[in-house]
Amino acid sequence: MIDLITSFLDDNHTRWTFVNKDDIIFRDEFTAKCQMNYCGRYNKSWTCPPAIGNIDSIKKKCLHHSQAILFSMIFPLEDPYDVEGMDFGRNTIMQITYDLFDMVNKSGMHTAFLAAGSCSLCEKCTYPNFPCRHPEKAMISMEALGIDVAVLARNSGLKYYNGVNTVTYFAMIFFDEV
Repeated sequence: MIDLITSFLDDNHTRWTFVNKDDIIFRDEFTAKCQMNYCGRYNKSWTCPPAIGNIDSIKKKCLHHSQAILFSMIFPLEDPYDVEGMDFGRNTIMQITYDLFDMVNKSGMHTAFLAAGSCSLCEKCTYPNFPCRHPEKAMISMEALGIDVAVLARNSGLKYYNGVNTVTYFAMIFFDEV
């Protein structure tokens, strides 16, 4: 199964690496940024705090898996304010993440995925009035759990910053070899 995952990531032009779970740094100040609504999604999505529930239990669920792969994609921007380029990049890595999710789950593999930012499956989230439309595919972001993605990337051999007029997005899969 590892070969299937890594081949998929290679075929989709991602940069990836196996992660030593000891290199995953959780920072309370990052989760606090969620509560301060830095991204504008706090209390507006089923995949963001406070709707995600107990962060420690989610961390344990992820870290319970024996292996993890961090993957990233780098996208060019016209300038540092190129929101369309940023959206294109995030949508691209999220589509690859969802495709990988579909592939490994069809195989019966038990996984946990962490996404590049807040869920964007629906144009408008049903939170808090109605149940999630896609609970089987909804993914929590690494940042919502307080993961220091920059340190994780550096410790894992991937670059977080890839130069002027670029944006780099990261996602992660936790799994057990079958």
